[in-house]
Amino acid sequence: MNALAQSAPSATPFAVPLLRTLVLSDLVDSTALVGRLGDQRAAELFRKHDRVVRALLQEHGGREIDKTDGFLTMFERPIQAVAFALDYQRQLKQLGEDEGCTLTARVGVHVGDVLTWDNSPDDVAKGAKATEVEGLVKPIVSRLAQLALPGQTLLSGVAYSLAHRAQGELGERLATVRWRTHGRYQFKGIPDPIPVFEVGEEGHAPLKPPPWSGKAHREIPFWRRPATLAIELALLFAVIAVPAWYLFKPAPAIAFANRDWVVVGDLKNLTGEAKFDESLQTAFRIGLEQSRHVNVLSDLKTRETIKLMQRDPEKTPVDRGVGSEIAIRDGARALILPTVAEIGGRVRVTAEVVDPNTQTTVYSESADGVGEQSVLPSLDKVNQQLRVRLGEALATVSNESTPLEKAATKNLEALRAYSLAQRAYNSNKQKEALGLVQQATKLDPSFALARTLTAAIHINAGDNASAQREIDQAVALRDRLSARDSLYVDAWKTSLDAPGHALGKWKALSQLYPDFQVALGLYGYNAYVFANRYDEAIRSYQGLDSPQSPFSGSREATMAILYLGQENYEQARERIRKARNLGFVFPQLDAEIEAAQRNFDKAEALLKENQPSKVGKTDTGALNFSIALKVDRGQWDGVWTLLDNDLSGLGAEERMARRKLKVMELSLRTLASTESNQRDIAKTFLSQSPSPGSEQNSADKYDATFHQLFAIYLSAFAGDVKTAESMISTAGMDVNEEKYPVLNRVRAAAQAEIFRAKGNPEQSVRLLRQQALDGSELYLTRVALMNAYADQKDYREALVHAQWLTQHRGRAYTEANSDWVARPFNVAQSNLALLRTAEFSIAIGEKSKAAAALSEFKRNWSAAVDKSFLSEKIKRIEAQLGS
Repeated sequence: MNALAQSAPSATPFAVPLLRTLVLSDLVDSTALVGRLGDQRAAELFRKHDRVVRALLQEHGGREIDKTDGFLTMFERPIQAVAFALDYQRQLKQLGEDEGCTLTARVGVHVGDVLTWDNSPDDVAKGAKATEVEGLVKPIVSRLAQLALPGQTLLSGVAYSLAHRAQGELGERLATVRWRTHGRYQFKGIPDPIPVFEVGEEGHAPLKPPPWSGKAHREIPFWRRPATLAIELALLFAVIAVPAWYLFKPAPAIAFANRDWVVVGDLKNLTGEAKFDESLQTAFRIGLEQSRHVNVLSDLKTRETIKLMQRDPEKTPVDRGVGSEIAIRDGARALILPTVAEIGGRVRVTAEVVDPNTQTTVYSESADGVGEQSVLPSLDKVNQQLRVRLGEALATVSNESTPLEKAATKNLEALRAYSLAQRAYNSNKQKEALGLVQQATKLDPSFALARTLTAAIHINAGDNASAQREIDQAVALRDRLSARDSLYVDAWKTSLDAPGHALGKWKALSQLYPDFQVALGLYGYNAYVFANRYDEAIRSYQGLDSPQSPFSGSREATMAILYLGQENYEQARERIRKARNLGFVFPQLDAEIEAAQRNFDKAEALLKENQPSKVGKTDTGALNFSIALKVDRGQWDGVWTLLDNDLSGLGAEERMARRKLKVMELSLRTLASTESNQRDIAKTFLSQSPSPGSEQNSADKYDATFHQLFAIYLSAFAGDVKTAESMISTAGMDVNEEKYPVLNRVRAAAQAEIFRAKGNPEQSVRLLRQQALDGSELYLTRVALMNAYADQKDYREALVHAQWLTQHRGRAYTEANSDWVARPFNVAQSNLALLRTAEFSIAIGEKSKAAAALSEFKRNWSAAVDKSFLSEKIKRIEAQLGS
């Protein structure tokens, strides 16, 4: 089990939103220049100018978008745009001196989201530009260029912040470069004021504030605006008349709405106390995440975004500059920068709320205390003050806040170990995470959140017993959890005990906390694994497709599995491509997509790149896929070699892994052995396997029950009705549909196979038809229906199910069941169904269809046609075809 398992192409251009830097350069008095120089000389000068610009664009990684008297250009990063502008202003001055005239330009630089698309060749041939760029960035950069003085380069606040932080990349030019702030300007047509900055070199740039114009004016205090003084005095009088309570009501200084997002920067520890490192950062997050009004961008998503910024997420601090860029990229409204410092013998916790667009501090909250024991209460106080300032009702804050000492732990060393474990877990360093989180629970055995993380690590490793133990302890400690985390743990407990009921728990949690993506992802995962509902799982994962989702890679990979299960190979490939671009590499999934389409050589090559699980000793998922691939190629000798090697390599302590491999072996030997051997193999497995009821935890009971029911089906398939009937009544669990959808369906298949083996296929069909054939049925259900209809001699209906089996190879590979143990059997059936198709087609007089099915089978299983369990069937079909 995985804890997080998360049309034709248009002929018209598709606009793609990108975060880019635009630069507009405009030659000053170009018309007058033509009048002075004449058309011929001016044209030659402009060609030289254009060559200078294009050479600089190539040097600094820019792209030409449009050209009139100047150029509209686009860059990946603001520092590239600044370097271009500095070189352009210098070389433009030199060009003017060489040509005996004065050449100057106004330049504007701004950063933001732009929409870009490439025009079709036909449109370009008719005069259109090769690339179109639109967005609010264009008018803002135009206003900046219009505001600039001749020879001046003006930047918006966000462009300045990002470029100034990277100014070291300017190299030798840095010695002469000067940065100036010119205040906030209100531009015509732009709703919000824009902070304006200048960059230039001494001797080349004006380095002074640009003058006001009809299209832009600088913001100044009201006492410096005589024309509006009377109006403002009247407004002041009106404000005084407002009731006092309204005057003093706290209000957010930024337009923060319900469920808006914030980025939490790295906590700055100025105390020198090492135990505050990491621990208080996590505590601050836990406290703020209790809010249903404020959404906190997860640490995992923050690190993902830093990686997309082409920086090392392990070494890049989330400070004012980096945090602001993350907020802009991920659509967060504010950046919060927490600090802890020792001032006058007291420990002060402070949190600044920063506007990411200007990087200015809008307001801050703080709380003081004495000694280490005061820090967590101070964090609680600051968090509650922030939530109120961001618009959350005070009553809600008071009622829905669990003190950090209860929601986490008062042991700061334990909290630090947990923080480091969470970071390692997010980086897929499972062993490291397990060691750290176990240290956290050793320091504080009542640390419920740490128990939850420990359970997640064990679940990823397939250690259900340990996961169940940790979840049970977390449930017992629910008074040490916030309201949301208590519901989260309860949903996990139900997932392990009664997966069908857990679907409702995950859905309710995702509705109560609609931006808690973990809940929505686990709802989709449980719908897929425990209910076989591919459509529902896809809809759930589509709900995670937001800029703030922290599971981009795993979401795309899981959706690739789901689309593969629907034989939508194009979408599956597209999703796995997206997952790979997001850093989520899973070669086995690539191999499954290829194998389902019989691209076996490519699948084998990809499988060699697969990495085994990092925690568990045996990766049964990888093993059964390798076995399924051999089966799919008809390489049965290789199947037995793999099984023998894998079983002999298991230690005595890997009991559940051995059981999974044994039931895989049973399913395949049942298909590829003589009837008497089939009965002996099934009977031996059922007699030697312990009862599912003997398992110590619900998750292992679930797996063992699936194994037993599957073995009972195989026993009945082999004709051993007596053993099958004696065992089905002791399956170990109440496998009703509501609690255990998949177990209920495999039990129905087993019971139906018993009816068929007793010569009552009609009753078998009636029972199986009670199972909905809506895409959530098991592959095994279709196999059982095919065989039951064949025994009824209803060959047309049997043919329908045989063809379904051959057409749904993606489902054969992806159906989860119990850790994918039925995958090799399902894959074998997808091939054997071709033989059955030939048999049924002959029976209904469609020999051409039969011949085609037999030919396809022999081509696909050329390595197996001489095997004893196939050769007689093939000869009989060939004789009936007259071949």
